[in-house]
Amino acid sequence: MIINSLPPNDPTSAFGKLSRDDRANLVGWLPLADHMADVASCFIALCNCHALRRALQRAAGRELEERDCFRLAVLVFLHDLGKANSGFQAKRFLPGQRPPGWPPPAGHGLEALLLFSEESLNPLLDYLPLEAMEAWGEGIGSLFRASLSHHGRPLTLCPSDWSRAIWQPVIGVDGQVVYDPVTVLAGLGKKVLSDFPAAFVPGGQFLPCNPSFDHLFAGLVQLADWLGSDTAFFPLACTRSEGRPAASHDADRAVKAIGLHVDRHRQVIHQQKTDFGTLFGNNPYPIQAAMAEPGFGRLVILESETGSGKTEAALWHFIKLFQQADVDSLYFALPTRVSASQVHSRVLQAVRRLWPQDPPLVVRALPGYASADGQEPHVLPGFQVLWPDEPVDEVAHRRWAAESPKRFLAAPVAVGTIDQALFGALQVRHAHLRHALLTRSLLVVDEVHASDSYMTALLERLLQAHLHCGGHALLLSATLGASARNRYLALDPNSPPPVSTFTAACQIPYPAISTGMILRAPPSTTRPKIVNWRLLGCIDDPLDIARQALQAASTGAKVLVIRNTVPAAMAVLQALELSDPPLDWLFNVAGIATLHHSRFSRQDRPLLDAAIEAQLGRTRPPGPCIVIGTQTLEQSLDLDADLLITDLCPMDVLLQRIGRLHRHPRPAEERPEACREPNVWVLTPLGQDLAPLLIKSRHGLGSFHGGDGIYPDLRVIAATLEQIRAHPQITIPADNRHLVEAATHPECLQAIERHGQAWHRLGQEIEGRTGAKRTLAHLHGLEFNKPFAELTGFPTEIDIATRLGIRDRLLTFDPVPMGPFGVPLHQLPVRHFLLPPGLSPDAQPTAVTTTGNTIRFLLEDFPFCYSRFGLERLTP
Repeated sequence: MIINSLPPNDPTSAFGKLSRDDRANLVGWLPLADHMADVASCFIALCNCHALRRALQRAAGRELEERDCFRLAVLVFLHDLGKANSGFQAKRFLPGQRPPGWPPPAGHGLEALLLFSEESLNPLLDYLPLEAMEAWGEGIGSLFRASLSHHGRPLTLCPSDWSRAIWQPVIGVDGQVVYDPVTVLAGLGKKVLSDFPAAFVPGGQFLPCNPSFDHLFAGLVQLADWLGSDTAFFPLACTRSEGRPAASHDADRAVKAIGLHVDRHRQVIHQQKTDFGTLFGNNPYPIQAAMAEPGFGRLVILESETGSGKTEAALWHFIKLFQQADVDSLYFALPTRVSASQVHSRVLQAVRRLWPQDPPLVVRALPGYASADGQEPHVLPGFQVLWPDEPVDEVAHRRWAAESPKRFLAAPVAVGTIDQALFGALQVRHAHLRHALLTRSLLVVDEVHASDSYMTALLERLLQAHLHCGGHALLLSATLGASARNRYLALDPNSPPPVSTFTAACQIPYPAISTGMILRAPPSTTRPKIVNWRLLGCIDDPLDIARQALQAASTGAKVLVIRNTVPAAMAVLQALELSDPPLDWLFNVAGIATLHHSRFSRQDRPLLDAAIEAQLGRTRPPGPCIVIGTQTLEQSLDLDADLLITDLCPMDVLLQRIGRLHRHPRPAEERPEACREPNVWVLTPLGQDLAPLLIKSRHGLGSFHGGDGIYPDLRVIAATLEQIRAHPQITIPADNRHLVEAATHPECLQAIERHGQAWHRLGQEIEGRTGAKRTLAHLHGLEFNKPFAELTGFPTEIDIATRLGIRDRLLTFDPVPMGPFGVPLHQLPVRHFLLPPGLSPDAQPTAVTTTGNTIRFLLEDFPFCYSRFGLERLTP
């Protein structure tokens, strides 16, 4: 039905929501008062969610009464009072069709603040019950500002930008009042009194007055506004007709539909009495059994070797917390998209086993690669999505969290990168929304040691706010140094004094579970593995590396070659192919020899992961195989190599790589005689001389220009090299703690600095850059310790990121060419360092041509190609 206009010549006809068809015809609208009631009702429904109510109470420092929730709902109701201004109401007219007397279109956030800051407009506020609200306590001003800032940023006063005329009545050509903000404000004041009478009953405690509560409330207002604005739950109409359900009914339905109520899923766990073996198919390993024990605090650090079952231990910990109603959701944060995709598959399988009927939603929380129920949405204009399986409304509603990255954390179970969580601690739009949603969750951070100083500072801030609101966190690492461990444990007020000396750090048990004053030392999951390593000074010689790998493969060995950079990995494969080995000796996808690294399309990455686990995994076939790749081989993939050839790298990374060597026990005859014991060949510069790398980085070792790099701290590299020389044979995991501390502890790094003036200068530069990054993280971080009313707005978002320097692009091909492995190439991520300077933010592939299995294209004038080797930037 097409509506010609809102009711004409009606001074009270303020709209809250409008809808137009693709021909700009007005097809729906909702009165402002009704929309405000919808959002307030959504807030009350959120307060009735178990974990969110608990988070509010933890942030408040006291129990919340029903009267408190109704008073907060009044503040939420008034979130859109600025829409009563004449400028906003002028948006009912199309451009060029605005009748005489109407002001130009205006917004409604800053315009609402104008009512409070402009003395001449203060009388308009007399129509609202503000005098009664002032009796609710000193915190009312900050909470009100948080409610008005519901679009994701704190509002900042900018009086010079305002037009005071927008709060004047609109006078038509006949001299009659066409629209009057005063009449609308008076109506809103009456409605809030009639809808929430319990809020205005005198007495009760003051509303909480502390920054933590302000920030959590701000996030919940944003969530309530997002829900209350969703026409799937609150359809637009010309009026709130008698047939339209009450706002509270729609709000309860919306909150339940998207999965914020989890009681029915918790009941299933209680009824089934699920044990670990039923869920995961094996008896629990020691760390997994330990994670089910009582007495853990809300922050837990689990350190255990690669392959010891940390992922399942984390899931088991979540299930126990969920069963006890300590958490309502899970966010599993990984360092990379690849590792997130791998863990998502495992989590999805576990959830479906635990809840065979009606499982909670599991979201793959990767922007542009999201999925829910195994389905990937197609994004449409206007914030709409299309699901390929055309679900009924009930199923579509439960996928609400997967339809936008800002909603990912609303899912009952979500797996993604650490970035989605860190956005809840940065000064970026809707950070408060993410923070509020995360308070319901067990936040699992895997590979926590992989964070740099900037990310670590952000993570510390996130964890501090998360724990303060009653959230739970579990940090996983195979190789966490004492310095990092001390920083995280310090976030728990019950933590023990920090371990400071190298000797004391080496005495901490391994594996270890740390929480508060408790340190548990479960037995190692894996059998002791005696590893022999040797140094080969041929890191610059891909032909020699290829020869070494080919010689080992000729004995029947499965050889894993891990380089620090993609070009170095490509060079080894190209050198290897010059020897013309049998194709089935080389890692391949669909018979096409290739590598494993991060520069492949989102369509090809699953093919690569499946192929490498088939050829080098637990059930690998007999016969030789050579796999070449980069850091993507270190994380999440279940690989079992007979021989590891690796570039020199930091000790913690090296131990991660060694975790892919002799990972599974096998009969001796399944491994060549020369590989019956685990052997690692570590590639170094000729003569093991690292001094040239102090001047110029090579193979990811040392700092790039400007101080960044893959492994920029050469002190750690030098300390790692010393440990390899000193211990030609190690026992894993018994030696893990000592090896990591010997390569990362401040005392050991200071010893490296005494090697000469250049090393001392490097130490000063590293410490300076570390301090600068942590300072920058504090500047970019959300100020949870500051009342909301004192926030001065957010910086421009383009200057803020979860990882410094990360400005990756996602290219979309249209028309879609066929990729090198026979799969259409829809989207291709491009790392920031491959992008030419000055490239337009909107640049997309042009001049796309395909020759054989190689696709060539331009980004503006810069040539690229995509092939079985992955993405390469070509020389113009």
